[in-house]
Amino acid sequence: MAYSFSEKLKVLVKLAGEPQVLSALLSQRVFGLLLEEGWFESFKTQTPVDKQGNPIPWTTYSFIDFIRTRLNSSQTIFEYGSGYSTLFFSPRVLSVTSCEHDKSWYGDMQKKIAANYSLIFAEGEGYEKSIITTGKTYDIIFVDGIRRNECIKTALPFLTAQGVVILDDSERPEYTEGRKHLTDTGFRYIDFYGVAPGILFKKSTTVFYRPDNTLKI
Repeated sequence: MAYSFSEKLKVLVKLAGEPQVLSALLSQRVFGLLLEEGWFESFKTQTPVDKQGNPIPWTTYSFIDFIRTRLNSSQTIFEYGSGYSTLFFSPRVLSVTSCEHDKSWYGDMQKKIAANYSLIFAEGEGYEKSIITTGKTYDIIFVDGIRRNECIKTALPFLTAQGVVILDDSERPEYTEGRKHLTDTGFRYIDFYGVAPGILFKKSTTVFYRPDNTLKI
C-alpha cells in the first residue's frame, strides 16, 4: 500500500510523541523477529529471502516455519505460479513442476531450472489445465498464481491419496469459492496468519488436508 508524503509525515509526527513505540520499532533492525526472519533483506531487495539471502516462499512466515520440517525427498509438488517458492521447494523434495503465465518471468525462471524442476508456460484456460498435460499426480499442489478458484477445481483429481493443497492469500474474498470447494470435498484446513517477507500487512496461507496426509498433520 502506497502512502502520500503528507500521510508519512503524520505518522512520523505521531511516533515522535510515542518514543517507546518508536524505540521498539527501531530495535527490530538490531534484534527481534523481523531481523531473524530476514524481513529487512526482503524489503530492500523486494524478493522473498531469509536472513542469509536464501529463497523462501512469499507466504506467511508461520507457514514457512510449518512446512520447512515437513518436506521430504519422496514428495512431488505442482505449483500454479513459479518463483522463489520453487527455489525453496526443489532442493527439499523429489520434484517440482510449475506452471507460469507471465512470459517474461517464465524466461527468467528457465535460467534457474534445477535437475528436478520442470517449467510449463500456459495462458488462459490452459493455465489451470496444465496439470492435466503432465499426466501425473502430486503430493502437494501449491496455488499461488492466477485463476486460483479454477486451478483448485481442476487440480484435485491429480492429487495423491495423501496429497495436500496449499492456497496462498487465502484470506482474500475472491478465493472463497475455492476454499468452499475444498471443504465441501472433505478437506480440513489450517490457516497460517501473519506477515510475509518484505510486507507487514496481515495475510494468510492455508493448508487443506485429509486425515492421512503427506505432511503428517
